[in-house]
Amino acid sequence: MKLISLKIKVCGMKFNILEISDLFPDFIGFIFYPNSPRFVGYDFSPPKLKRKILKTGVFVNESKEKILKISKEKSLDFVQLHGNESSFYCEYLFNKGLKLIKSFRIDKFLPFKNMKDYIHLCTYFLFDTKTTSYGGSGKKFCWDLLYEYNLEIPFFLSGGIGIEDIDKIKNFSRSNSKMFGIDINSKFEFFPGKKDSIAINSFIKKIRK
Repeated sequence: MKLISLKIKVCGMKFNILEISDLFPDFIGFIFYPNSPRFVGYDFSPPKLKRKILKTGVFVNESKEKILKISKEKSLDFVQLHGNESSFYCEYLFNKGLKLIKSFRIDKFLPFKNMKDYIHLCTYFLFDTKTTSYGGSGKKFCWDLLYEYNLEIPFFLSGGIGIEDIDKIKNFSRSNSKMFGIDINSKFEFFPGKKDSIAINSFIKKIRK
């Protein structure tokens, strides 16, 4: 039976960043997408965190040049591509030395043929629910689809995850060796960008228990 050691990514951070960093998530995500209510702004500078939490910048169909500029200026550890970025687009950023997380929005099936083009370019994949927006919908997709996943890239599970999903997440992780982490966002907010530290603290402790 697989030992539970899931990484936790708190995405859509905008306001109480240091408060959440004190809860020791593994990743914190900052959204650099102007159409998102959690957009931090291009002039945003992440605060110095008290421990080694991996800073992730989330972009949607952004220009490659702007991603390179922001990644360097903000000292990002990872770049998450959450739009319709092609494998050629990712290859350019990969060759520039960026560590990539490629998101795939899931509806009724896994896009295996498409995903295979990204295998050698990405450190992780992220699976989110397909909606008209790019993330933060609070909606789940059918996790059972991921039992078909047989690629070597570890993945984050995302999309409408709440504290009520802890047991299901643990059971799912035990049977899926490539599940690397959980991406939480809208279910742990007072409003977009302002996270509920009490709920997140409870979630982290129970997941790691």
